[in-house]
Amino acid sequence: NVLEGFKATGTELAITPDTSKVEFTGSKVTGKHDGGFKSFKGFIDLVGDKAETSKVLFEIDMASVFTDADGLTKHLQTGDFFEVEKYPKSSFVSTSIVPPPGGAGNYTVTGDLEMRGVKKSITFPATIGVTPNEVNVRAEFSINRKDFGIVYAGKADDLIRDDVVLRLDL
Repeated sequence: NVLEGFKATGTELAITPDTSKVEFTGSKVTGKHDGGFKSFKGFIDLVGDKAETSKVLFEIDMASVFTDADGLTKHLQTGDFFEVEKYPKSSFVSTSIVPPPGGAGNYTVTGDLEMRGVKKSITFPATIGVTPNEVNVRAEFSINRKDFGIVYAGKADDLIRDDVVLRLDL
């Protein structure tokens, strides 16, 4: 549990479904499906009012998955995909946040993503805004599901693509 015992060194800002979204798009030969997670929690540890000195960590309740197709939602909870009974949580903890060169463009966020018991370092671009009242993080990037042990191929005439697009709005 990445949140257990977490102590902020700066200002602790909560990440909740009330103000944030964790969504994805999975695609296959014949189309795509959009979905996300209804239950997740975490923190932005805002240090020195700067993104690059701060940290982001959150945990997702994998059973809270939803999609645009009920049958798919149930299938994603099984061993073919998330195996939520064995792996009820996924987590992300940032290890570095690098500001854009020259102060313009996206930050580069690196961190450890753990899903299905597999922890991997991932790096992605993010738009980060820090004001006196709030921090906004927006990111859209792809991960390879097979890197996390999700190897279900799909139907022979409707194969699932390996890359899944993740969208974060925190």
